Amino acid sequence: MTDIAKTLAEAGSCGVFHLACEPYEIEREAKTAGLAFARMDIGHVHHKEELLGHFATAMAFPAHFGKNWDALHDCLTDLSWMPASGYVVVLEKSKHFGAGHRHDFEAAIEVLRSIVEAWRTQGKPFWMFIHGAQGWDSGLPRWPAA
Repeated sequence: MTDIAKTLAEAGSCGVFHLACEPYEIEREAKTAGLAFARMDIGHVHHKEELLGHFATAMAFPAHFGKNWDALHDCLTDLSWMPASGYVVVLEKSKHFGAGHRHDFEAAIEVLRSIVEAWRTQGKPFWMFIHGAQGWDSGLPRWPAA
């Protein structure tokens, strides 16, 4: 197993990061580590409801998903319908949403940080990666670090 795959398998290291490599690379490493992987293209997302819809589809949320931040938190801290030893989620093409809809982007990041922490306390890794156009800075720590 590679060093990156080993790190992904550790709950203590997980968090919300700006992905500094290509999504296919992190997908390969997540699968090597035996983690569930989901990828969402949010390049055309303009508001919170669209973002929540992408999560619902990619993570196969139950029909009762409430389509708000609290419901996102509830579903992503449950995932009983998607059992795995850990989770890696990549939001691709995030520049438009992250830069153009900053208020919703920042709210989403706060919810995602809370979700990561909830999983960490259970000893299970949950990674959230934000990926965007080269040169775009999401304001999040870069991973893997240079």
